[in-house]
Amino acid sequence: MKKFGKLLGLLVLGMMAEWSASAQEIAGSIRGMVMDGSGGVVSGVKVTATQAETGLKRRSVSDAQGAYVLVELPVGHCRLEAEAPGFKKHVQEGISLDVNQTATVTIHLTVGLPTQEVQVRTDAPLVEPTVTSLGKTVQERDVLDLPLNGRNFSQLGLLQPGVVPLTPGLLEAGGSLRSGQSYAVNGHRPESNNFLIDGADNFNGVDGGFMIQPPIDAITEFRILTHTADAEFGHSTGSTTNIVTRSGTNAFHGAAWEFLRNDAMDSKSFFATSVEPLKRNQFGGTLGGPIRQDKTFFFAYYEGLRNRQGVTSSATVPTSLEKQGDFGELCTQATGPV
Repeated sequence: MKKFGKLLGLLVLGMMAEWSASAQEIAGSIRGMVMDGSGGVVSGVKVTATQAETGLKRRSVSDAQGAYVLVELPVGHCRLEAEAPGFKKHVQEGISLDVNQTATVTIHLTVGLPTQEVQVRTDAPLVEPTVTSLGKTVQERDVLDLPLNGRNFSQLGLLQPGVVPLTPGLLEAGGSLRSGQSYAVNGHRPESNNFLIDGADNFNGVDGGFMIQPPIDAITEFRILTHTADAEFGHSTGSTTNIVTRSGTNAFHGAAWEFLRNDAMDSKSFFATSVEPLKRNQFGGTLGGPIRQDKTFFFAYYEGLRNRQGVTSSATVPTSLEKQGDFGELCTQATGPV
């Protein structure tokens, strides 16, 4: 029994190691310099970043050159604090991190007592001088507010330059195999696009495109890297779409939805004698919240689709004579001996 427990533990560790090795980065990071009022660098400053939604903290200490780095910060809103002897405590609000973002924030300390506090409440100007990739992040507000046909998140990718929908020729040539392909980027074929969900592969290796399509209410944001992506996003020659799903926070939150389409306002097609029946229901819900404050959270979602739709088709049916075995009506008049 003990041997079985050890083997099970080794198997779990191996799966975790494989997961961490294959997954890409979905968090953000903050780096920058700590300076005093005269422009000189300050070393030994304790810098802390706190995520507003979950209370997660990341800490760092500025080095001899006054530089600090805070890594593995989840996407969302952060508060930055800096403390050092002989200086007032520096608190900066309004920092919002996106997926894969490496933001640079310079901290300016003011001479004074550590019990005093300097608060900066304006939005911090975030720059990414160390990033060479091109891409745009679609925020949670955009995902939830903009109208989408069929609630397909990938349609929002068309908002950025270089991303175009599939042409009718490509759709016709690919048929049903292109059902998970949504766009072409910078002239590449749609099979060249890579899709990730929370850093793990979400790519259909047979037909291309994505496999799992999470409902838009379960997506925090997603980013499409259109050019010169970092080495961690190898895999494909085209774009990389990195999706980050929502997580639980210190407050309970959820949503429920039901979308209905029917034939009440439809007209019949040219070949139909009546309006084709249609009843499409798309429904679901999300729920997230804390299990342990500032420590453990949960988030769950479900979406279902029920589609009942009639399709008009034409067919050839036998005549009354043909039903009796007489197919003479199909023969044309002969001009010579038969």
